[in-house]
Amino acid sequence: MLCVASNLLFVESPAGVGWSYSNTSSDYNTGDETTANDMLVFLLRWFSKFPELKARDFFLTGESYAGHYIPQLADAIHSYNRQSSGFKINVKGIAIGNPLLKLDTDTSAAYEFLWSHGLISDEHKHAIIRQCDFTSLPNISKACIEALTEVSFVTKYVNVYDVLLDLCFPSIIEQELRLKKMATQMSMGVDVCMMHERQFYFNLPEVQHALHANRTHLPYRWSMCSTLVNYSGIDGNINMLPILKRIIQNKTSVWIFSGDQDSVVPLLGSRTLVQELAHDLNFSTTLPYGPWFQKDQVGGWVTEYGELLTFATVRGAAHMVPYAQPSRALHLFSSFVRGRRLPNNTHERGEISLLDIFS
Repeated sequence: MLCVASNLLFVESPAGVGWSYSNTSSDYNTGDETTANDMLVFLLRWFSKFPELKARDFFLTGESYAGHYIPQLADAIHSYNRQSSGFKINVKGIAIGNPLLKLDTDTSAAYEFLWSHGLISDEHKHAIIRQCDFTSLPNISKACIEALTEVSFVTKYVNVYDVLLDLCFPSIIEQELRLKKMATQMSMGVDVCMMHERQFYFNLPEVQHALHANRTHLPYRWSMCSTLVNYSGIDGNINMLPILKRIIQNKTSVWIFSGDQDSVVPLLGSRTLVQELAHDLNFSTTLPYGPWFQKDQVGGWVTEYGELLTFATVRGAAHMVPYAQPSRALHLFSSFVRGRRLPNNTHERGEISLLDIFS
């Protein structure tokens, strides 16, 4: 896919998600390491099929659990490159949005975010602090489970992936109106029912035909969450910071960015973990924490450590940054792939021009 900032390659991984599949059912029993190794094999075969792209700069991006997928794939690529006497993948950087990096820190930050945004009471916060030891999640206590269950109950009418976004209460008629584009005659902002609509949309035969998808006619419908994949229940506990450290030591830039309205993997944990990573690398702050701008408005806040580590927030975005703030997401992404610092004043060039697109 060609866009204004780079060529994009989307991969459905691990096997069994989206329209991807395997002829061997045991392949659906997987985890972080297998997923990274399978992706490396895919990339090597892809570059073999398109050798004209081998010399291009290569970047890896993702969000959420890609906080595990992307670092481990980048690490596998570096390991392959060290052993290869021939072709080496020219990986230049990784960027991960609202990433799961260290489960105990990210889990604790989620409840801190809910409290700091007025979504749970002081009593709920203190109960979690008293009862929960997130450093031992597999052995979480009954009292902690009860405290977390109570929090889930009081936040059930909040979209935890975007605390500013309304919940969707769709009717069949409303979905049909949207899908027939009759509702696009008026400005609706972010479509809060998109999660429901895409379940219907991606199962339309004409949509699958247009996307060249499901050409093997899988015996089940497309679903946002695969029921085929039996993914490791313990890999989420892996601490990604040592892997990110190795990636940076291999001279690969790392950008961690956070939509500031996400309570699932909020900026509070990511910001703390990036600071921890910078300290472990003995990196000094090269850009103090401050606002970055796009279209003369604050796009978010950013700080840099050393020459290769950046943490940025995106104002008004949430768990899936481009969903709520597509323009700011594009500006952040284009800055990342071009190796540019996010503009820290309104006078710096902050937009993509036609010269940028065709240069």
